[in-house]
Amino acid sequence: MEPEEQFPQPEYSEDGVDLSLIRWMLSLTPAERLEVLEQSADEILSIRELNARK
Repeated sequence: MEPEEQFPQPEYSEDGVDLSLIRWMLSLTPAERLEVLEQSADEILSIRELNARK
């Protein structure tokens, strides 16, 4: 039996923090984390550019 099955981990902390996202990010390599960050930054810049056109 896997440890996760024996001791299920909560999805959210008492403060409402999504712990599954933290666990997912920590499962990535540093290079993969950087790629996620760069993609998010590119999306934000695209949205800002679209909003500036209005």
